[in-house]
Amino acid sequence: MRDDFEDCARGIGIVLVVYGHVLLGLMNANLVPARHWLISSGSAIYTFHMPLFFLLSGLHVERGLQRGRKSFLSSKLQSIVYPYALWSVIQGLVQWVISADANHRFYLSDMTDILWNPIGQFWFLYALFLCQLFVCLASTQRLRLVLVAIVAYVLGIAFEANILTIALKYFLFFAGGILLAGNLRTIVTRCATLRGVGITLVAFCAAVYLAHGAGNTGTDWALPELALRPRTLPAAVLGILLVCEIALLVSRSGERGMLRMLGIASMPIYLVHILAGSGARIVLLHLHVDNLYLQLCVGVTCGIVFPLALYFLVARIRLEKYLGFPKARGIAFEPARVADALN
Repeated sequence: MRDDFEDCARGIGIVLVVYGHVLLGLMNANLVPARHWLISSGSAIYTFHMPLFFLLSGLHVERGLQRGRKSFLSSKLQSIVYPYALWSVIQGLVQWVISADANHRFYLSDMTDILWNPIGQFWFLYALFLCQLFVCLASTQRLRLVLVAIVAYVLGIAFEANILTIALKYFLFFAGGILLAGNLRTIVTRCATLRGVGITLVAFCAAVYLAHGAGNTGTDWALPELALRPRTLPAAVLGILLVCEIALLVSRSGERGMLRMLGIASMPIYLVHILAGSGARIVLLHLHVDNLYLQLCVGVTCGIVFPLALYFLVARIRLEKYLGFPKARGIAFEPARVADALN
């Protein structure tokens, strides 16, 4: 059976991903004043929201490898590589068509770059597949995995250059997920109280301040190649713990339905939210609506609701796999497999 706790954690994580990308789009469109408090919220989220997904993705790797490395990698070609290629092309074509309104111009000649240089948010899928290749080479034997993760992180820091070094750094959290498989809920349970959440929140804020300071004005914190530097690791760990604590508290309550659904639908949301959120910003600007908070609310709402609606529609006609979405059953998005595409 799926663990509601993990789905709730993914649900929180994907909402933060959408919020962060919509905010970043508004910053690049010069709609966010310098030193606005929203910039600090973005830099705080970026310290941990992608490490969270790498850790969650590692939780079910050992179970997948039990079928053999060939079967494991074959399944990832379908659930990771195919969606990466398909939606990179779709998003690239859309950016090319609306290049006059987009924050970043895209040229058709850039299309071949997706083979080695992912566009937009798709760096995560590329790096995730590389992490899955790494673990197939390294094995999941505990001591070896720890040593490989440490060496990979050091190499990633030493050669901050491209998607390979990004994957090397994030492998630290992917390996952490493998090591914590079966024990994450138990560990989080020990501190998943309102008091525990409060303590973790205070510690997280302190770690973010030590990592970034106050008054962030640029967007360097959003670049994956500059993420996960040693000074941000405490904030990443505490941010993950905070999300897991909240997710566990929600999963114990009777109000977990929405977060659980968002977690199950995290892959479709991740693939489509940039198109939906950026589209909302462009439409509002054409309507001469430049209020920051309205732009942010509408962008985040569209970035979540539009992919959910698309997922629901294609699930109704059994076409999920053709769009790179995990298989679903009906309106509740009940999974047909134990692990979703991001595992």
